[in-house]
Amino acid sequence: MTLATHFLTLEIPLTASSTDWVAVIEAELRRQGEPLRWAITQVNPSTQTATVEAVVTTLAEP
Repeated sequence: MTLATHFLTLEIPLTASSTDWVAVIEAELRRQGEPLRWAITQVNPSTQTATVEAVVTTLAEP
């Protein structure tokens, strides 16, 4: 089994109805692969978005 590592930058909407930001971010990252680490690197209050940088792994094709 071979794993591939990917560096991602995502913009996550910060809606007022969601207060569990960790769960929202991790759910979005799991769409891309298995998160190894992530960080919120920027919050834009005017657009109500957060920029998240992450490292995820996926199964690589042989």
